[in-house]
Amino acid sequence: MDPGGFSMNSRFTRSRGLDIRYDLSLSFEESIFGSQREVNVARFETCDKCNGTGAKSSSCIKSCMECGGRGGVMNSQRTPFGIVSQVSTCSKCGGNGKLVTDFCRSCNGEGNIEGHRSIKVDIPAGVNDGYTIEINGEGSYDKKRGVVGNVYLFLHVNEKPGFRRDGLNLFSEVSIDYTEAILGTVVETVEGYKDLQIPSGTQPGETFKLTNLGVPNLRRPSVRGDHHFVVRVEIPKNISDEERLLVEKLASLRATKDSSIGSKGMHQDSEKRKTRASRKRMNNSFWSCMKNLFGASQTGTGIASISLQAPVPAWMPRHKADPSTVAAYGAFAVTGILYLICRISGILSVPQKHFLTPQRSEKEDE
Repeated sequence: MDPGGFSMNSRFTRSRGLDIRYDLSLSFEESIFGSQREVNVARFETCDKCNGTGAKSSSCIKSCMECGGRGGVMNSQRTPFGIVSQVSTCSKCGGNGKLVTDFCRSCNGEGNIEGHRSIKVDIPAGVNDGYTIEINGEGSYDKKRGVVGNVYLFLHVNEKPGFRRDGLNLFSEVSIDYTEAILGTVVETVEGYKDLQIPSGTQPGETFKLTNLGVPNLRRPSVRGDHHFVVRVEIPKNISDEERLLVEKLASLRATKDSSIGSKGMHQDSEKRKTRASRKRMNNSFWSCMKNLFGASQTGTGIASISLQAPVPAWMPRHKADPSTVAAYGAFAVTGILYLICRISGILSVPQKHFLTPQRSEKEDE
């Protein structure tokens, strides 16, 4: 410590960068599934010969006469506000406070030597371009201070033709012809080639997806995105005669199929109409039998006609009746008609002459 009461040794000691940057290139597949890579990092370590001093021996280290071994020079200046002192780095010793008269032959006075270290790195699945991995304790080593730096890996993901990444999802454009639009096609994914079924009626520009074939989530590897495919249907401008014949045959088959479906529908409609007409004839036949049995058209020795219309009581109101009331009267009328039918069926089983005997006796009395 100098008479002024301050020391420049610790404050202005030149610090050397101990952290190392390493740029690592990954394939597109490695960024999706992860991998293990071995990197060879160049780092600096303290020279064992001089212990980082850079001098051949301790006798070759002298105190700087310019700054007095403080590493900095203080300049004072009088101003209207008082005396202002400013400390600057010593230009002769570079702030070290010491000068080396004879340099170390092993490190050439640098105090450290360059070495290489092989490091195995686990690349997690789902990393993107620009992702940084920090490896603690693998940087340069300062033996004098006992400090070691870190290695920072900057990842660069190579692009894959036909693939575009957006978050956890992948996007691709697939161009197909009209036959693949009908039969389906095979598409390339990060897990190889997969079948992609193209639904009928697919229009150009529509998007289909294969689930769980996208990018895994870094924090939750079990969660994975999808792979979306934008379909581009290409219609050929020129086709061969054989292809034209096949297309025409396909069009003929589809037309025949459509017509058969239409004729089948017409046949079903015709059957329905016939069924309704048959039911209608059966109903008409039933009521005709009832009219022939009880109608007024019977002559000669037939029985008197019976009306199927229920009698309306005189006390029944003339205004529009409630539907429930009408239903009750209808049920009453039907019951009465059925009762009369049963009674008349019993009467018809008796010979007809028993009905005419009283009429003859009356004529004889006259």
